[in-house]
Amino acid sequence: MQSTQEPADIAVIGAGIVGSALAYYLSNNNKTKKIILVDRSLTPLNGSTGHAPGFVGQYNDSAILTRLARDTVQEYTTIPGGFDTIGGIELATSQTGAERLQRRYDSARAAGLPAELISPEEAARMAPALIKKEDVTSALYFASDGAASATCITRFYQDEARARGVECIEADITGIHKDGNGRVDGVNTGTAGFIPAKTVILATGIWAPELLPNIDTPIPIVPVAHPYMYGPYHDQKKVPSPWIRWPDHHVYARDHGPFYGLGSYNHAPVAQEPKDTAIGEWISEFDNTLKDALGFIPPETGLTPRETFNGIFSMTPDNLPLVGEVPGLEGVYLAAAVWVTHAAGTARFLCDVLEGKEVDGEIKRGLDPGRFAGRDGKTLRKVALGGYNEIYRVGGAEL
Repeated sequence: MQSTQEPADIAVIGAGIVGSALAYYLSNNNKTKKIILVDRSLTPLNGSTGHAPGFVGQYNDSAILTRLARDTVQEYTTIPGGFDTIGGIELATSQTGAERLQRRYDSARAAGLPAELISPEEAARMAPALIKKEDVTSALYFASDGAASATCITRFYQDEARARGVECIEADITGIHKDGNGRVDGVNTGTAGFIPAKTVILATGIWAPELLPNIDTPIPIVPVAHPYMYGPYHDQKKVPSPWIRWPDHHVYARDHGPFYGLGSYNHAPVAQEPKDTAIGEWISEFDNTLKDALGFIPPETGLTPRETFNGIFSMTPDNLPLVGEVPGLEGVYLAAAVWVTHAAGTARFLCDVLEGKEVDGEIKRGLDPGRFAGRDGKTLRKVALGGYNEIYRVGGAEL
């Protein structure tokens, strides 16, 4: 494959929040290297970033995800308009749920995060339009959590990367290209021809599997369907409500400012292959899913679906991202199945790896794309899909 272009040192494929953060951090630390950022659509964002609810809960049962989330929030708070520290509340509606919140409180405090068990009355006072006090047995408040403006953050990273010399290219990637020795030497596109690059990073989210050639090690990224709704417009409050989660029931809500949003994992998991965007066709069963979720909202709020959509995102068998070099593909790296909650921390981590810096060994092993070697691909896919309904117990983060 010949090209008249000078090869890029690094080509980041995918300009959502993860890929754009990578371009930003790489350009900050590698001022002499040629870095390009490629996406089929830089504006608008067609991937998960463009429709992510955006609320960020830092504590996770996984120490790795907690670390990445904390690093991410530290980065987001430096971006103008990027992060609003509104806090987050988890609600229990049973004694079993209250006991679980107690355990999460203990663990979050041990991890150094501000967490506080509050009364149902206090929770309802903080978010009266979203919480039915009479249903709540216990509440856990995370004061340093908040809401990220994923599109604002992504735009900031792209603008800063361009200012540092990153070339942004709109092109439809059709596959990775290897030289005669089996090492990556660029990517093929349907609109910009062959783009030569010494290192390729796939930050393409739900589209990552289709761009990876056949390799021996399974890369179990499973795109799944997920219902979310926007409610009617209303007068915006001066101080937004904290985000709300009902872990016992797999339901969550967010104050978007001029309207409320509501989503639910309380339905049979549905694998859904993405097309041109991360918005899939609406699934009729989701009507009942959202109807049930609306039962947790006070009737006087008048929350009804103004707009509903099926937002596709990625699941993995252990609910951890896949970040690092792809086994059997020298020069190809993954940064996939990464949520907005962990995007900046993950990008910084991978930059350190690429620059040969010393990194946390536990995180590197936990995110290693080769960690499923020797496992059956079909079984891994089944496990990943089965974890959808346990997203709060296994993962606990939000898009």
